[in-house]
Amino acid sequence: TDKVCISETSTEYKDQLLSKHDLHHCRTKCLTRKTNFQWSIENFSNICDFMDTLTSSEIKGECYKIDMSINRENDKLYFYINSTVPNPKEQINIHRYNVYIQGSDGAIFSYADWKRFYFNANPLYEVCLQTVFLNKTTYLPNNTLSIHFTFETFEFISHISMYENILDKEEIMYNLDCNKILLSNSIVTFVVEGNRLRVNKSLACAASPVFNEMLKNCNEKGQAKDEIEISDVTFDIFEKIIFYINGSNIFELKFDANNDIISQTNILIHLLAASHTYHIYDLKVICEKRLITYVTKDNVVTYLNIAILYNAAYLKNYTIKFINLHIDDIKYNIQFLKKIETNPEILSYLSESELSVTDAFYIKYNGA
Repeated sequence: TDKVCISETSTEYKDQLLSKHDLHHCRTKCLTRKTNFQWSIENFSNICDFMDTLTSSEIKGECYKIDMSINRENDKLYFYINSTVPNPKEQINIHRYNVYIQGSDGAIFSYADWKRFYFNANPLYEVCLQTVFLNKTTYLPNNTLSIHFTFETFEFISHISMYENILDKEEIMYNLDCNKILLSNSIVTFVVEGNRLRVNKSLACAASPVFNEMLKNCNEKGQAKDEIEISDVTFDIFEKIIFYINGSNIFELKFDANNDIISQTNILIHLLAASHTYHIYDLKVICEKRLITYVTKDNVVTYLNIAILYNAAYLKNYTIKFINLHIDDIKYNIQFLKKIETNPEILSYLSESELSVTDAFYIKYNGA
């Protein structure tokens, strides 16, 4: 699976903020068909006496037959592909095959492994006639040669894709008439772990209906409450909330160079939780979009749990599609199976999630 990040910025203004950031996953799948063809040739000894080439019947669903050819000079029996179409290299998509003779004691003259199929003059299979006739009891029970072919054929190759835009410059603000409640130049101070953070009241209540309700209640009771204590969020997280409120249209979450991935995701998860608590929708979506860049096949169920816990619709939708994309790798994951037991509705989400499917362009390798 490939993961590609695309970023677009202005070429005229090098310091302009990032305007587009897409995250794209592609999983290429090849569906194959297996065909088992058993060719039993009765009176084999007699046939070898009067013919050099014998062609099999048609093989259901395939555009080729099998030719059995006797080379008397080399005392060899050969089997070849016999195409029934004018352009076999385009229509015959055999990837690999296996062949064996069914004798009285089981499979004999079999390949240990699958053999790669090539369009050339080489036979699929060959066997020494003298060996066969010297061991008739084993190789020709009832004077019948029974040869088994197994072919694996490409049905089609497709790309299954999903992508998300993880940067949204569109500002979504709550339509609250804060000026009826508070003056635009009034300030509120939040006290968090003994630290004070100041913010314009109108900005605070516009960003968060929870802050708006807190300040509105104080105003209705005639309380000029300019300080509000916050006890359910740590200072470092609440500081980021205030920074966002003060300049949401230019908010760009950056991490210290010393932050590792675990530290970065912990900050984002706590910020997501706080945004959920205070109903700061825009910031919540920003956190969700940043978190999806850390989603992998190993941790996707963990992020699905986070999405469900904080009602993070964007993150939930992404993890569901990600699981669907990699379902062949994830469906036996113990954590995933346990999640299905507790949240069976996830199965319906998976069936409803849509991925982009396109045919893959490829050039076949026909061998030497």
